[in-house]
Amino acid sequence: MARKTLAERRSEKLDELERIKSDLARIEERAAMQIGKLAVRAGLADLDIEDEQLAKEFVALAAKFQSKSGKKDKPASSNVDSTAQS
Repeated sequence: MARKTLAERRSEKLDELERIKSDLARIEERAAMQIGKLAVRAGLADLDIEDEQLAKEFVALAAKFQSKSGKKDKPASSNVDSTAQS
């Protein structure tokens, strides 16, 4: 069996990387849907509040629970997009 060339190995790894990125995007999308559903159920969708302020409150809520659990890691997206529309 012939040894794979660098180009072949590189191509395989790049394909694997793309699959992993796609999996990560799917996982994050599911988490966003779950959190969004909880937010709607809690009445956050009906509040008269700017997205920027709501994003700050989400950050504060995350910090509250991260400190209780001893978790020091930053969230996957530590830069909250306050321009995102629901």
